[in-house]
Amino acid sequence: MLTAEIAGKEVIGSEGDTLGKVIDTQFDEKNWRVLALEVHLEKEVAEEHQLRHRLRKTLVMVSVEHIQAVGDKVVLKGSREDLLKLMASSAAIEPE
Repeated sequence: MLTAEIAGKEVIGSEGDTLGKVIDTQFDEKNWRVLALEVHLEKEVAEEHQLRHRLRKTLVMVSVEHIQAVGDKVVLKGSREDLLKLMASSAAIEPE
C-alpha cells in the first residue's frame, strides 16, 4: 500500500468509534518506513477532549505503534478513551 492511499481513510478505535481521518503520514526517508499518521480529529471528538482549535483543523500525530490494521479504515489499538488520553498527552500539532 502506498502512503498516498492511506490519506482520507477513516480512523477508528478498536471498538468501532470514529476518531477522524488520515490527512498525511510522517515518513522516515533514511529507513524507508512510516512513523506516524497525521489525523484530523472529528469536531466532537476534539471538543470532548479540549483539543479543538478554533477556525482550523485539529490535527494529531498517531504513532504506527498504535495501529492495529489498515484496510478500508485505519483501526487503532485500544478504545476511543484510551487513544484520546494518549492524543491529549501529546500536543496537537499546528497545521502548516
